[in-house]
Amino acid sequence: MIHIGSMIGLLALISFIPLILLYLIRPRPQTIEIPSLMFFIQTSGRNKLSSFFKKFIRDWLFLIQLLILLLLAISIAKPYTNYQQDITAQNTVIVLDASASMQALEGKYSRFEKAKDKAKQMLGAKNTIILAKEVPSIIVKEATASEAAKYINKAQPTESTSRIGDSIILAGEALGKEGAVTVLSDFINTGGQEPNIAKSIIEAKGLAVNFVNVAEKKASNIGIIDLAADREEATVYIKNFDDTARTATLKVGDYQKELNLGAKSTETFTFKTPNSITQMLLIADDDFKTDNLAYLSAPETEKTKAALVTNNASVFLKNALEASGDVKATITKPPVVPVEGYDVYILHNIDMNEILPGTFDALHHTVENNGASVVVHVQDNSDKINYKNLLPLKITEKGKGGFASVEQLNKFTKNIDFGSIKTHFKTKEQNKRFTPIVSLGNDTIISLGKAGSGKIVYYGIPESTADFKYSPSYPIFWTELLRYLAGQLDLKNLNYQTKDTLILEGEQAVKTPVKTVKQATIILENSGIYELEDRKIAANLLDEKESDINAETILGAKSTEFELKPVKETRKLELEPLLILAAGIIILLEIMYIKMRGDV
Repeated sequence: MIHIGSMIGLLALISFIPLILLYLIRPRPQTIEIPSLMFFIQTSGRNKLSSFFKKFIRDWLFLIQLLILLLLAISIAKPYTNYQQDITAQNTVIVLDASASMQALEGKYSRFEKAKDKAKQMLGAKNTIILAKEVPSIIVKEATASEAAKYINKAQPTESTSRIGDSIILAGEALGKEGAVTVLSDFINTGGQEPNIAKSIIEAKGLAVNFVNVAEKKASNIGIIDLAADREEATVYIKNFDDTARTATLKVGDYQKELNLGAKSTETFTFKTPNSITQMLLIADDDFKTDNLAYLSAPETEKTKAALVTNNASVFLKNALEASGDVKATITKPPVVPVEGYDVYILHNIDMNEILPGTFDALHHTVENNGASVVVHVQDNSDKINYKNLLPLKITEKGKGGFASVEQLNKFTKNIDFGSIKTHFKTKEQNKRFTPIVSLGNDTIISLGKAGSGKIVYYGIPESTADFKYSPSYPIFWTELLRYLAGQLDLKNLNYQTKDTLILEGEQAVKTPVKTVKQATIILENSGIYELEDRKIAANLLDEKESDINAETILGAKSTEFELKPVKETRKLELEPLLILAAGIIILLEIMYIKMRGDV
């Protein structure tokens, strides 16, 4: 049906009047009376009216010009018509859930395999595919159906959590102003925006959103949902998600234990933390195997061996060294100072009369060549002691003290409050290879630097004139400092969840559970062992929500019943350009006709 956009534009039809008048008043041939024609002339009056109209009808030039005026006049009235457009056939965005729960079995096939098959049936003219996972990603944008199908075939599920709602928001941004979003998922959302809320946001923009649920049957699962570990012991948590009691077997290294789990219950198993990598395998007949396997990574070395070289051991310092359980502290009383067999040497409250000549030189040699570390802890007479090469600066005299401030935030100064010092030692001539970590005014309080293959630390907080030894941060500082000096890694720096992102100091080759990559940032999406240049880390799912593979609320239509229906939108087709184009073509035909008639 044709509609008129501007009724006033119809006034342009008045242009017909000048054209008709022009044809009426144009010069006509003069009539000459010839007797032999008198009969015909006399009878012409009866056909006068009919010949008037025949004149216009037989004049093709007049008709062409009339048609041109008609088209132009109607175009000024801005005519238009409405039509139905299938927007889903043009732009399609498919959100494919690639989280761990999509590996749950639905009969012979996994949910992810079912979702891939359904996705290929829904491809349109232009297709964008988004993988919904912890960090949603667009794997292909505005591709043809055949190209998009290739990317879908290559897609693999992760062993991580999902942010389905965030993926839907991303789909809306990728879609633009028209099209449809189809979400293929089991709708077990473990983070970010809720799917229903995200759907409402996209639909508010006038875009269609379809939910297709590929989880069509109740699945069974027993899985490892958590792992808590320190240097002494580790505890693994196993949960039965079924409504009935189940049995399973847990294997930890060479140890094996039978588990009896009640409906919806959780069992724990505690074991001594081994060095290096430990595998935990849950043997159970269920539909989700991803959470049946976990790994624990622990430092391969034994406890840090620290020698406290002193003639008068500080109770505060000794207790701080032994507080974490990661340090095996030995009090060494001069003159006997073993220069081998220890990772860290701490010099404090030493009597120079008991120190044998060459002791400091021997320690420095151990630092440079054996990779050991030395901490020079100031004492009341440090300004009178010649530490030789073990001191990275020069101690001059005692100062009035003040508040110590952190200059370099690192592993052993983070969240540490060193407090105030009543009196301190002034320093100068800082070695350029050493970095001030904590300072008081212009004086260095803690300094750190390398010496050969080892490290040297100047610790300038006098125990007798500072309250830091009473602070809860005191043992934490010493624990972290010795871990750093010994190159010992904390378990929290060796064990991650698959939803974490690992940021390295620089680009390096990393062997992941599926391939080797060279990057500075690694998104941990697969469970297993990641081999870095300096350590091996473990990544596990350990997410109770993701392991609960039966969603409490069922969203969307079943994949076997869902059919993608066209979403039609009423659109306006402006006829004005078409009319002007038609008028232009007819004008060209008019010129050709005039030339053919010989008028020009």
